[in-house]
Amino acid sequence: MTDLSTDVKVAGGPAQLTHPIGNLAEPASNTLVFALVAGAAFVLYWGSSFVLEARNATTHFGADSWYYAELAKGNVIERIASNYHLDRVARFHPTTVALAAAWMQILNPLTQWVAPLALLKAMFAAVGAVGVWAALSALAAVVPRRYAILFGIIYATSLGVWYFSSLEESKIVTASLCALYIASYLQVRRRWTLGGVGLLTAILLVACLNEMVSGFLVAIPAVDTLVRYGWDWRRGRWIGVHALAGPLAFLIIEGVIYGRLVAVSHPEGTSHFSMLVFYISRNDYSFANLYAFVVNWLFFNIAAPTSDASHAVPAWANYKGYFAPSLMSYFSSPAPAAVAVLLGVIIIASVLPREQAEDLSDTLGLIPALLVYGLLRAVFFFIFNPYEPLLFSPAVTLAHVLMIAIAFTASKIPAKRLLLGSLAVLLFVANGAFIAGR
Repeated sequence: MTDLSTDVKVAGGPAQLTHPIGNLAEPASNTLVFALVAGAAFVLYWGSSFVLEARNATTHFGADSWYYAELAKGNVIERIASNYHLDRVARFHPTTVALAAAWMQILNPLTQWVAPLALLKAMFAAVGAVGVWAALSALAAVVPRRYAILFGIIYATSLGVWYFSSLEESKIVTASLCALYIASYLQVRRRWTLGGVGLLTAILLVACLNEMVSGFLVAIPAVDTLVRYGWDWRRGRWIGVHALAGPLAFLIIEGVIYGRLVAVSHPEGTSHFSMLVFYISRNDYSFANLYAFVVNWLFFNIAAPTSDASHAVPAWANYKGYFAPSLMSYFSSPAPAAVAVLLGVIIIASVLPREQAEDLSDTLGLIPALLVYGLLRAVFFFIFNPYEPLLFSPAVTLAHVLMIAIAFTASKIPAKRLLLGSLAVLLFVANGAFIAGR
């Protein structure tokens, strides 16, 4: 066991805490391992992008890939005023637009040999790979490395992360920024520094500029601090200042960016508020839709139940790009069925009696914070758009994986690495079958 001593230093601000839990101090070799896994993820995602393009499968689950394909045509900033698709993504996802504009400008000389759209797809694959690196870092902060690598691979090959890293869409940008936020917070949690909080706040601002709902990330440090220290305002006062990144992002988008865009008449694409009202006014909050939302949010986001996604949701009867909302779909073929069984075993093991090691309580205390963040995001998107949960669930994938990882690695069940390795392999097979359409 590592030394469990806690050093507390108060220097004109919140306490600076060092909690050497498990393998929080990453060995130098982690950098190489993380780079190899993230590099493999990039190759997988970029390669998959061509497979999805070839079989016309880039618009499943409500993805607006044709909007983002406009980013590959260059002169992005100049064309926003005259291009509805660019205007739309610039209004709601300016981080993605700015990132793509810079990427295409820098790599413009390569367009002599590589198609611009292929270069754009490489950017989203790279963003997904960065998210994988962040996920590995976050996992290594709370569980032993031998488990962190396996859970990191599970994160990388989960359906939502894999699919949205393989096409031009803002959702993987949001997911990777959320992963970076969580990884950075775990470092701040380990040792509070002004520089660490500054970086965390910068990530939050950029994440909110890409998707305003990323502001829910603040629930992680807020709830975690409450669970660890109770109502001690001195411990959490920095969070109030940190949380202002969300309102600041809103003011930048609504007050600055919108002022530079041409007014549009469609209520869905005018502003955040008008979009929210537009969707809520036409949504159906029936039990059937709640069940479908939960199934997609918690399970289909991790593992594809089938290789076929030709189901149509009631809101868009002519658009067939979803999975049939039934958990029994997993048992239509061997690989998804095996994934469902293994995942069930791991989840059950996670709630069974745990090892009584004294260094687990602080790590287990993270679970309520991650749970609250996931629930806030789920409740919001069920209210906002209950028909397309897979569009928005990749941003909670790491939170879900972390909760399972923390609880599972503390369980008494034997052969944990064998179970995780088997799940990683079967997940790759099942989700790979969906990506390939076979």
